[in-house]
Amino acid sequence: MQKKKLILIGGTMGIGKTTLGQYLVEKRLDHAVFLDGDWCWCMHPWVFNDENKAMVMRNIQFLLNAFIANTTLENIVFVWVMHQQSIIDDLLNGLNGDFDVYSFSLVASEAELTTRFSQDIDAGTRDQAALPGAIARLSMYDAVDSIKIDVTGKDYSMNADAIVNQLR
Repeated sequence: MQKKKLILIGGTMGIGKTTLGQYLVEKRLDHAVFLDGDWCWCMHPWVFNDENKAMVMRNIQFLLNAFIANTTLENIVFVWVMHQQSIIDDLLNGLNGDFDVYSFSLVASEAELTTRFSQDIDAGTRDQAALPGAIARLSMYDAVDSIKIDVTGKDYSMNADAIVNQLR
């Protein structure tokens, strides 16, 4: 078996991380697993504080470590809003095992993000009030040490091609 690949896909809300990550695992990568960091935040009421941030990070690291240790997996796709390098660094500091890290950030024009976000609003999966924050985070990805994938005008299969080509 080849060395495991930990594929991190960051990007602001609504940019297409989940769709792309699921597509990669279902259609493009063998022996793969998908984890969305938002699953570890799924609580009601949603409380953003230091205690919950630490808990979420531990839970994500626990799951990723289990995937890394699993001998049947080669590709681990993790998606989350990783708009600061410190988030990625903290995440990686809690992982064990032998793996290569591939860090990607999905970026887009403001118009593209607004279009994608609006589709989610129409589908009932996003709230209009979150759009300004998502737009504000776009520029933060410039400072993240990652391969930038500009999704403007591209569908998830084209974006998957860009990622898979970097994994070779």
